[in-house]
Amino acid sequence: MKRILALIMILTMLVPAAALAQDYPLVTSPEEFRLIIRVRPLHGNPDEMVLFQRIEELTGVHIQWDAIQQAEYDEKKPLILGANKNLPDGFFGKYSLTASDLVTYGSQGILIPLNDLIEENAPNLKALFERRPDIKAMCTAPDGNIYATPYIQEGEDGTIFSNIMINKVWLDRLGLEKPTTLEEFKAVLTAFKEQDANGNGDPNDEIPMTFKFLGSQRDIGGFFGAFGYADTLTEDGSNEGAHMVIGKGGQLVFVPTTEGYKNACKYYYENFFSQGLIDLEGFTMDKKTYNSQNQGEIANIGVFMCWNSFDLGTVHEDEYEPLSPLLGPDGTTSWGWTSSQTMSPTGFSITNVCKNPELLIKWVDTFYDPIWSMQCDLGPIGINLKDNGDGTYDYMPVPEGLSYDEFRFKEAFAADGPVALTRDLFETTIPRSSGHQAKFDRNENYYRKYATTHYMPNMMLSEEDNDALSLIKTDIISYTNQMRAKWLAQGGVEEEWDDYVARLNNMGLQEYIEIYQRNYTAAYGTQE
Repeated sequence: MKRILALIMILTMLVPAAALAQDYPLVTSPEEFRLIIRVRPLHGNPDEMVLFQRIEELTGVHIQWDAIQQAEYDEKKPLILGANKNLPDGFFGKYSLTASDLVTYGSQGILIPLNDLIEENAPNLKALFERRPDIKAMCTAPDGNIYATPYIQEGEDGTIFSNIMINKVWLDRLGLEKPTTLEEFKAVLTAFKEQDANGNGDPNDEIPMTFKFLGSQRDIGGFFGAFGYADTLTEDGSNEGAHMVIGKGGQLVFVPTTEGYKNACKYYYENFFSQGLIDLEGFTMDKKTYNSQNQGEIANIGVFMCWNSFDLGTVHEDEYEPLSPLLGPDGTTSWGWTSSQTMSPTGFSITNVCKNPELLIKWVDTFYDPIWSMQCDLGPIGINLKDNGDGTYDYMPVPEGLSYDEFRFKEAFAADGPVALTRDLFETTIPRSSGHQAKFDRNENYYRKYATTHYMPNMMLSEEDNDALSLIKTDIISYTNQMRAKWLAQGGVEEEWDDYVARLNNMGLQEYIEIYQRNYTAAYGTQE
């Protein structure tokens, strides 16, 4: 019945569609393309997603989805592109390709330039580039070509993507105040661990704090800011800009070789991980497992890292409040911010085997209409989103037994699609939903004044620089991440530090930094 109702909703979607820049349907007889799409564990089957069904009904274009799971994608992608065989007509989604992929395979002719196609066949994208020349510049490769449409999502103030949530009910039950320093935070987590914080009579079933290693906003990289620079990790496999921040005078800093980073690893091991205050499962759990925590009748988690307050579901969401970054031993702290979380040059690309790129760019241009961008990112109207009838939208209730992400990712491509939800649209055409507003308010009220660590932005490098990085980047980042996990979980940073730094330098760390520094200086000068 749900599917039938969803398809009936297509009729209501034709009203906003009539105002779109394209003329629909795009074809007089059905057309088909094959697209590769990288899917997360939470994503539903693309063939069954209501979003894509509605797009097909609107455009007349059928997509044969070649869905590759996130865990396998980084292994399979280079085999497809490198062999230049069995290529799809295009690559769909923010994480389907990296910025370096665009330069490498664009220069080889595997990906085709989109400049003229956008100018002549994509009115929504053309208008976006005219309105936001910074977005067009971000999408333009060093050779002057555009090899992918963008991903833009500025509605949630994603420049600060990592938040800390603490269980206020537990604090009140134990007569505790919100901590402001790491020392106070340790005392609070210790109480959560030992004093039956959830009040069920069992003092041993509480998890004081959880996180997800390599989980971007769910990682604890921000906590390193209490000792200098906040750190950042990525979960998309690209490692673009991982661990790199902008220091004084526009000088890039590789955080994991700083003294503050070493001190942080030592401090967090001795005071938190070795004391059982932060869940060691955070080093190994996947996102689906992370999001499925805290779903029981009684909350069992005291503190968690997140993008939004409902990352662990809505069952106990009301028990949690934001926690500001915690002051370190010297009384200061820093939290990370970036423009790259809200803007990426990798939304959708077309390959050289596509027989009708003019039609395909028209099809993807549909996603850049504000209403369709909204549904691609947040979910279909009538299922995930409620139309208030006054030009505003809100979230529909999450069905019992599902987390918010499970609900959202089932029917839409959610967070990864080729969309353009710019700041001005959220201020006019698409007012912030309750979830967006909550994220915005958390960042403004709890994090903005601490956001002094600027993560390195996405940059499209030359093929020569990409080739040089390809020889050293993976080893550097993998080794760095491996040692970070080891030192936090098992200790030993002081004894192993000198050998660690020497090994990174032998891997080519200085060349790694020099390449990014040269490109950053060329693009941004000496600004911090």
